[in-house]
Formats: sequence, structure tokens, C-alpha cells
Amino acid sequence: MTPTQSFGLPPARRFVGLLALLLAAGYGVDAWQTLSVGRWHKPGAAIFPIAVAILLAISAVSVLLEKHGGADDPMPATFSLPEGADLRRLLKVLAAFAIYFVAMPLIGNMIASALFLLASMWLLSDDPKRSVARLAIYAIVIALSFEVFFVRLLKVQLPGGVFKQWLF
Repeated sequence: MTPTQSFGLPPARRFVGLLALLLAAGYGVDAWQTLSVGRWHKPGAAIFPIAVAILLAISAVSVLLEKHGGADDPMPATFSLPEGADLRRLLKVLAAFAIYFVAMPLIGNMIASALFLLASMWLLSDDPKRSVARLAIYAIVIALSFEVFFVRLLKVQLPGGVFKQWLF
């Protein structure tokens, strides 16, 4: 049996907080410079990335200001990576992410998102009687909602893929 590898949280949390703050700043500045903010009655494509950057910066600052209360703290000072079946499930979800990003330019955002959502919901579900048809319906509804909200409403350019002429 291999020993569980654990990581200390306070120094790692500070590092992740600083990294997230740096990424939020870079992401927000890039969105501000490269995308159109638009007007109040017609917002541009930069609104959503700037809002995400602000939320990420707030989260990073809250992580940096967090105090660890020692032994009485309900949040543990260390964490362990999953093992066995949980580790395999985590690696499958990470592989699904990688396939999603490779497939998106080829088959388009909407189809790739629906397939990714289906795979991730199936992999993360603990229900042994999970219905693939029900999960597929959820995945399609979520992918269509994202398409309507981001592409149609906010006018964000997302990859259409080879099936673009047949979709919407």
C-alpha cells in the first residue's frame, strides 16, 4: 500500500491566491484592451470577462486574507489526493476537459459542450441507475442555453465547427 501524499494548505493557499490575483489582473486587462465594452443599452463582449476577472480577484483576495485557526479550525491544514477509483474518475474528468478543448474548434462549441457535459455528468454521478438519456437531455438544454446567452445575447464569438451551417 502506498502512503497518501498530503499537501500543506497555508503556504499553498497563499501561492494560489497570489497566482489567481495575477491571472485575474491579466485577464481583466486583456479583456479591457482587446474586447469592446459597448454601451449601457448594448453591452459588448468584454463585460462578461471583466466581471469574471473581478469575481476571481475578490476570491483571490479573500483567500489571501483568510486566517487559519490551528487545531480548532474546521478546515484541515492538509489535504490528500484521491486514490483508487476516485483518482481514476478524476483523471477521466480531466481527460474529458482536454478532449473538450481539442474538439471545440473542430465540431463547434455547442456540440462539444453538450458532449463534455454529458461525459462529466455521467462520470461524476454517484447514482448507479443514472439514465444516459436524462443526462443527455440535461446536457443539450445547458449547451443550448449557453449558446443563446453567450452567442446570441452577448454576441461572443465561439467556435462553430464543421456543423455551423446546420445549427441555429
